[in-house]
Amino acid sequence: MTISERPNQSGVTARILELTSTPAAWHRRLWRGGTIQIARELLEESVLAGIPVAAVDDMKRYLGHALSSDPGIADRGRATKAAIGAIKPGITTESYAWVNLREHVDRMEAAYLQTWAAEFDRGNSIDTEGAARRIAAHILDSGYHKNSLYSWLRAARNDTQTVTFAEFLTEAGERLHRPERAYTFCVPVTTAPRFPITPEAAPGWITATNTVTWKRVHAPEAPPIRHQGAFLLSITAKDINSAAERARSRIADLENKFHFGHRPLRVAAQMWSKEKGDTFPTQSTNRTLDVHAFENLGRLQDLTVPAYIDSALALVQPVRTGAAHIAVMSGWSAIESLLVGVADDADVIAAQRFSLIIAASVARAEMTALAWAYCRSNDDALADELRGMTQNIERAKRFQMHLCSGTPTAMRAETDSLALERIRPLLREPQRGVTRIAEILTREFVRLYRKRNLIVHGGRTHSNNLHAITETVSPLIGAGIDRIVHVGLKYEIPPIQLAATAEAKLHYLTPATADHPGNLLDLLEP
Repeated sequence: MTISERPNQSGVTARILELTSTPAAWHRRLWRGGTIQIARELLEESVLAGIPVAAVDDMKRYLGHALSSDPGIADRGRATKAAIGAIKPGITTESYAWVNLREHVDRMEAAYLQTWAAEFDRGNSIDTEGAARRIAAHILDSGYHKNSLYSWLRAARNDTQTVTFAEFLTEAGERLHRPERAYTFCVPVTTAPRFPITPEAAPGWITATNTVTWKRVHAPEAPPIRHQGAFLLSITAKDINSAAERARSRIADLENKFHFGHRPLRVAAQMWSKEKGDTFPTQSTNRTLDVHAFENLGRLQDLTVPAYIDSALALVQPVRTGAAHIAVMSGWSAIESLLVGVADDADVIAAQRFSLIIAASVARAEMTALAWAYCRSNDDALADELRGMTQNIERAKRFQMHLCSGTPTAMRAETDSLALERIRPLLREPQRGVTRIAEILTREFVRLYRKRNLIVHGGRTHSNNLHAITETVSPLIGAGIDRIVHVGLKYEIPPIQLAATAEAKLHYLTPATADHPGNLLDLLEP
């Protein structure tokens, strides 16, 4: 089914595809959780023993803001105000306010995509970016893997049957309400188990001979894997990719146990899927965390770097492939190591400082990407001028001045045209734009901090949506560390000083004009 969009609602399909695309740049990815997930987290975490008042109050403020600004919530949260206000530490799952809020959340979740469908059906103009982010986050929070959402939406867009976006949302809502399916994975081990593999002694395990038979029957075309037996995992999930992610989480737990003993069991790097008949990695692979500063500055060969950079890189390394709870702890530890000083009273201050550094990088990253996109889309004097520049910062500034001249700007890709429209308000009001982005990011990094505390202090290594949170924040963590490393190596400016000067300079930002680049793109420069 080809998805048709009204002219005043166009771009939502393309933007969701970009948000869920694995190669998408960090500044064009999904940055926040969905509204219903934020409500679920307040319900789940408010009943935990020892939850701080400040943490509950922060979740309540975040939820109130999310409900009031989301067109997918029919009354914008008016009916839930009293229940949210009554949530406090010490509340239980039998408390009146908690039960009342849960009932509201259940009903809002059931109606969410249909409410959005009705919004599209009215024919009014839609905030493309807000709609795409909220709808994508909701579907992912409901249990769909981003790769599956991307494949599903792309297939729908390229189908011969035409439907409206509202009709697509109705179908999506029906899919989300279907029961989860069962999936089976065969996980080979590369060291010989030191226990008898029988149904009585080792339920779920199969011998090396039976593993060969299992593969021949269920995954005959899949690549072979060297093994000395295997175990079978039965997983329920919305789709095969989510099932594989849940299997990886279970494997990570099992490996913790396997590694103890005189001869640790080793799990192979790949596992076979019965339903797909193909292989999947046994470690997390979807998290993107890129730090290109060493290569960009020609410093990759340096044998010594400042100690704070060494420490941050060591802490953040497990974010890419570690289990979700390890990624949460490692990601926050890296941020905290960089941006909490001896005179700071609260570790959570690092969320604000790190968010400002990332927010200050957005315009520069997007203007660089758009300048190159313009070169790919056009063959004129400006494109030639941009291609001839040797520094991305100069290229970005020149293109920024071009946008401020009011000259019509054509882009070949729809996603670049959408990015062009998103960046214009930031160029007109840089202080307001950077502040707004920093506030959005701060809420998500405070959420990461809260999850880290639940893991470290409460042992909640399997909290809901840990994988989704790590996948959302890991590209942002990479972007922030990349800027910190770049400035640290090039100008010898430590991260706390970088954040402090950026916060001060934020108040003196001037917008660009056709004749002058302003100072937005220099916010992190000395």
